Formats: sequence, structure tokens, C-alpha cells
Amino acid sequence: MRSSRPQLDPQRLMQAAEAALHAAKDVQEHTGGPLPYPADLMGSPLQPDMLAEFTKFEIEEASEFLVRLGEIAPRRKAG
Repeated sequence: MRSSRPQLDPQRLMQAAEAALHAAKDVQEHTGGPLPYPADLMGSPLQPDMLAEFTKFEIEEASEFLVRLGEIAPRRKAG
């Protein structure tokens, strides 16, 4: 039985992943800190304008995709 989880169009996923990775690298360069998890930037004061055209869901999916590709580390667990 298939999950009822919404699916992103593959092209939209690629666009979101590209923007998410670029945004995370920009924030890393700006702050001098570690590469942030892109979905954690959504709604934060550090959210780059390039993410504005994407929903939080799209950037969360893109972030998970980037983890599966080995481009970014998984989200750090709090605590």
C-alpha cells in the first residue's frame, strides 16, 4: 500500500534542492559557522531570499534529498 505522503514534481525537487544547497552555503559563509540544515533556515532571520519562492515542505523534501545524495549531513538532533 502506497503512502499518502505528497510527492514533489522531480523538476521542482531539483530546483528546491539547488536553492537549498546554495542558501545553506551562503549562510555558512555569512556566519562563519557550520553548514546549516537548509530546512532549518525556513522562517528564521537568516533565511535567504532565494528560498522565498519555495514552501517549507519543498525545502524539507529537498533537504532530505540532499542528505540521501551525501551533499549535506542529516539534521542534528536537539539535546
